[in-house]
Amino acid sequence: MGKWVSNELNLDGVCLDAIKHMKDQFIAQFLDAVRSERGDKFYAVGEYWNGDLETLDAYIESVDHKVNLFDVPLHYNMFQASQEEKDYDLQNILKNTLVEHHCDLAVTFVDNHDSQLGSSLESQIADWFKPLAYGLILLMKDGYPCLFYGDYYSIKGEKSPHTKIIDILLNARRKYAYGEQIEYFDHPSTVGFIRVGDEEHPGSGLVFLMSNDEAGSKKISLDKEHQGEVWHEITGSITEDITLDEEGNGEFAVEARNLAVWVKKIELRIDNPTLIKIPLFFPVNL
Repeated sequence: MGKWVSNELNLDGVCLDAIKHMKDQFIAQFLDAVRSERGDKFYAVGEYWNGDLETLDAYIESVDHKVNLFDVPLHYNMFQASQEEKDYDLQNILKNTLVEHHCDLAVTFVDNHDSQLGSSLESQIADWFKPLAYGLILLMKDGYPCLFYGDYYSIKGEKSPHTKIIDILLNARRKYAYGEQIEYFDHPSTVGFIRVGDEEHPGSGLVFLMSNDEAGSKKISLDKEHQGEVWHEITGSITEDITLDEEGNGEFAVEARNLAVWVKKIELRIDNPTLIKIPLFFPVNL
């Protein structure tokens, strides 16, 4: 059946639901069989709903690392953070998660259909924290992030309030979220990281910060090669730009209970303005 449906629909991968209720050996053999037809790059992610990292570690070993898993421990960390608010230590947001221990196998998510209010696995992340959570999974280097339909479109006809910020974050991921990651998980209520960018994506690189309490800031060094650059915040929460000093340092801010995404501001410059002539009057055919 796996071979047939993947060939019939020309699939590149599958999502395997509720795999903790199936035999481990079956999952491994199933994927071996399908990949014998579709190739070794045929993708598979499994839903093993368990927040215990050791349990997921054991499962990954039992199937010989042949399937990615949804990062349920990270989901529960974010759920706890959204419930405890300022009392949660954001330095622990990635602790004991798949993305921390198996970054090549972790599929990161914020919410899904099983975590909704009234479900048996109810653990819906509070609305105030969802932009922070999506900023984290979409902009950090590790993990394969995915979006929940309800967070982007609607649930039971009620339009999501998060569509705009998710669009901004998706655009930031496409344009700026490249290169190595330097983490600043050094404060209980304000954490973040740098993505340094790469040569293949001109203008790439960003600074991401999130706060679950009061407004905060971090002095971040981007090295001397960035001296004098002007950086601006793209979600709209902060309107004032910052200019990096001669060492490439800048004080990057984040508003209370919010996220901030800082990128380099690209200014169009004309090195030789005499080469461009703009007429004062334009002829119009009457």
